[in-house]
Amino acid sequence: MERGPGTVRELIEDRYELDELLGRGGFGEVWRARDDRVGRWVAVKIGYPQTYEDTRRFEREASLAGNLAHPNIATIHDFGRTERAGRDAVFLVMELLQGRSLADVLADGLPPLHDALDWAAQIAAALAAAHDAGIVHRDIKPANVMLTESRIVKVLDFGIAKAQGSPGTELTGTGMVIGSFPYMAPERWTGGAGGVPVDGRADLYALGCVLMELLTGERPFPAGEMHELLAQHLTAAPPAPGSLRAGLPAGLDALVLGLLAKDPRERPATAREVGLRLAGISRGAAGQEAAPGGAAAGVPPMPSYSPTVPAQAAPAPGPVAPPADDPVRAMLQRRLTQLLEDAPADLAQRLGTLVTDLVEEFGTHDPLSVRAAYHRAMSVRGESRTELERLLPRMMRVLGVEHPDTITARAAYAGESAAYGPGDARGHEAELREVIEQATRVLGADAPVTLAARYHLAVGLQRGGGGGGGGGDGSARTPEQARGEQARLGPLLAGLERGLPANSPILLDVRRRLAQAAWLLGDFAAAAPLYLALYPDPADLVERGHAEIAYRVVRSIGEAGDPGRALALLKPLEHRLQLTVGNTHWLTQEVSETRSEMRRALREDRRAAGGGLGWLFGN
Repeated sequence: MERGPGTVRELIEDRYELDELLGRGGFGEVWRARDDRVGRWVAVKIGYPQTYEDTRRFEREASLAGNLAHPNIATIHDFGRTERAGRDAVFLVMELLQGRSLADVLADGLPPLHDALDWAAQIAAALAAAHDAGIVHRDIKPANVMLTESRIVKVLDFGIAKAQGSPGTELTGTGMVIGSFPYMAPERWTGGAGGVPVDGRADLYALGCVLMELLTGERPFPAGEMHELLAQHLTAAPPAPGSLRAGLPAGLDALVLGLLAKDPRERPATAREVGLRLAGISRGAAGQEAAPGGAAAGVPPMPSYSPTVPAQAAPAPGPVAPPADDPVRAMLQRRLTQLLEDAPADLAQRLGTLVTDLVEEFGTHDPLSVRAAYHRAMSVRGESRTELERLLPRMMRVLGVEHPDTITARAAYAGESAAYGPGDARGHEAELREVIEQATRVLGADAPVTLAARYHLAVGLQRGGGGGGGGGDGSARTPEQARGEQARLGPLLAGLERGLPANSPILLDVRRRLAQAAWLLGDFAAAAPLYLALYPDPADLVERGHAEIAYRVVRSIGEAGDPGRALALLKPLEHRLQLTVGNTHWLTQEVSETRSEMRRALREDRRAAGGGLGWLFGN
């Protein structure tokens, strides 16, 4: 990791190097840190327990959330105990997220309806995964839900979660209820008294409170005092969202009021059911959305996995599967397939028209509509990644997290943001690592999408500070940066050569970076084959190419063991430089000195071998 002169950063457990304090509260501190063992940025939450229960909260979060692997749940990497400044401390290591909590988002005003429905559906997906694993969160609230920069919702803080059916209590040792009062289900207020179980349906009640706030800007029960909130949650009927905000889609009132039912048996049975109902409501409300616009442009391309995968191959989570024998659907599917095969010059415009037709026929959340919108967004992302960013949550919900198109879209957005986007590339690291794991498992280690994502991560880390930056073209400029390039990109080269075409911009860029890194480190044996793969005709490069690159290629050939070939190329290069930049130019002088040194070294080698000197006069 890069440090300024004389700086020493604190290490936790000789592994996690604290970099920047992100926040401080009653729980302790949260730091951005570098995991030196695996080379990634993480968030480290450090607490100073005053009681046994404080320690148990950290341990509970690590043991419960640490066993959950879901794109809408913050990933837990590690947990431990340590000592800081003479104080006992516990620490929790989790993925580093860049974004805002829903509490912060709500503080800025009411979000658009489609965002509110989308975020609630993502929370429901996270809860479904937790409940399937037998875990009740018990503290769902806007402050515990993060909206990342790529519009992915992440549920945080499983510190008071418990295993479903476990003997854990709803009360602290002093008789206080555990949790956040404005979002607590009636059975949690009463501590599960009267035989009413506290299970996943308590989380659904909290989700109902959050959804009410996202839709209307108001909590279902506005009291400020705890005793008033207790009475309202136990006895008062919540308002319907439609009574607080006109024009909400049909079905929302019934869903929210069902989630807020006093009796858990009257709420939806599962979080998965809630997600399906939200998808249906959102699909019905989205028919008026216009197709997005934009123009194609020139960001280096993200390889596609399979542009003609049929929509029905996706694990679409919609409540009703599209009919297979619909002639209109079949016609529009053929139209999409033909457009992708033909790739006309006006592809983006024609895909936009197709998206409009599909939305009018089937709605925004139909799998075929989503896939057409995906190809449209991919075709214009060089101009703007906004379309892809806004589409990603819908793809995850409709097509499924592990559909090839969803993986490709996430890899393109996170990867290109890390490698080429503004700001600190480290903010995209956690999501990109998650996508790489998915792509490797679903598509294969040598799939173009997997390889491109690994390339973007390596370039992003180099750009974002983990490797010391580089020049304006992204190449290393110092030996230290060169070693960083080799460490990150070297392991990728063999896979890129297997999985990408010879003219792939990614493969060419990796060879270029590695060749320059080897040159800076004086490793000519490594530089020569990389340069020759980029410039298979050195003579043509010497005659017409970039003169400094030609010199590096030719010198690498000579230093790597073929001085005779190098001397044959250095002579015309020196002559070209004398005519174009003159004898006093630094490059002309360096070429002349290198040529003399190689002639001298080769003469000595020939003498040692007993050879004659006639070969000298041709060079």
